[in-house]
Amino acid sequence: MQELDALIIRQAAKGNRNAFKKLYDLYAPFLWKVLFPMAGQNMETARELLQDTFVRVNDSLKQFKGNSALSTWLYRIAYTTAMMHFRKNRRYREFTTITGREPGPDRTDSFDNRQIVQKILSLLSPDDRFLLVAREVDGISFEELATITGDSSGALRTRIHRLKETVRRMFPQEQYAMSEV
Repeated sequence: MQELDALIIRQAAKGNRNAFKKLYDLYAPFLWKVLFPMAGQNMETARELLQDTFVRVNDSLKQFKGNSALSTWLYRIAYTTAMMHFRKNRRYREFTTITGREPGPDRTDSFDNRQIVQKILSLLSPDDRFLLVAREVDGISFEELATITGDSSGALRTRIHRLKETVRRMFPQEQYAMSEV
C-alpha cells in the first residue's frame, strides 16, 4: 500500500484539513475493506466504524511516532474501534446476509462462493473474522497482525491455523471456498 509522506502526516497532526483529507482519501478505502467484513457486510455499521476510526485517528494523530507504517497504525485503530463497538453492541455480532442481488449468468460460481464464504464468516466472532480476512484476503503479514492485535506472530499463526481447521471440520463440502477466506 502506498504510504503518505511524513510532511503530510505532520501537517494533518497539526490540524491541517487538506492534509487530513489526503490521509482520509488514501486510507478510507483500505480501512473499509477491513471494517466491512468485520461488520458482517452491514453497510450502516461499517460506515459508523469507519467514521469512529477516523475520529480516533484525528484525535490521536499527534501521537503517531512512525515506529510502524501509518497503514499498520491505522489498521490497529480500526481493529480496536471495531472490537470496542462489538463488545458494547452485542447485537452487531449477528451476521447479515446479502439481499436483493441475484447472480447473473456469468457470475453464478463467484456468487455461490461468496455466499459460502459469508456463511462461514457469519459463524465466527468479529475478532476471528477480522483475523481471517486480514490475513487471507488482505494479505497482512503475521508481524503486522501482531502489531495490530498485540498478540505474538507465533500465537496468531497457531490461532489462524486452528480457525481454518475448525472451518474445514464444520464445512467439509466447502473446502474449495477456503482459498477465498
